[in-house]
Amino acid sequence: MQLQSLNTPSLQHNHNSILNNNHPSTNNAPFVFPVVAHASHPPQSPPIDPSPPESFDQLLASAHMPPPGPEYYAARRRLWLTPQHKPPPTQPPPEPSSSRQRLEKVLSKSDAVYSDAAWKSSIETVWKGLSSGGRLKRRLPLRLIMKVIHAAWIRDNTWPVGMEAPDPDDILPDDPTTTDIPQTFSTRYPVQTTTGLVIS
Repeated sequence: MQLQSLNTPSLQHNHNSILNNNHPSTNNAPFVFPVVAHASHPPQSPPIDPSPPESFDQLLASAHMPPPGPEYYAARRRLWLTPQHKPPPTQPPPEPSSSRQRLEKVLSKSDAVYSDAAWKSSIETVWKGLSSGGRLKRRLPLRLIMKVIHAAWIRDNTWPVGMEAPDPDDILPDDPTTTDIPQTFSTRYPVQTTTGLVIS
């Protein structure tokens, strides 16, 4: 309820009429007439902000986890990879530009990373932009970027010609409930530590 003073002309007139009729409430104290303010439009409720997502530590504390061991590792990994909030709908990706189509066509060949003609035609330009810290105007798939980097590493001898990447030994098996744990380091070659201990 909003209280309004009698200083306004309309309420001053009402006050005078009350005084002339010897209303029992008249006295030396200032008279205040209650006025209820009615809004022409109901107030809008503020939008409710979505609750912030829980941290991984909070999720881990509230989850029912198995005892320490392979099953605990797999359950923790599943919890980490599970999205907590549904992402908002996104617009369909734009059509690939003509330059990207040319790059995809060049890199689609099996020997593209070794071809000097492919390097000079388009791969070198993309690599110079990436290596100088420039930002792409449009996104490129990771598979294309990896081929561009591979081609550049071959030319500066970072990647030996003919070298094939070994199969990774730190990938989890398809079945997350399996008890097989991948090794944390490769035992393919002996490793000598700083203390002189040889791990093989």
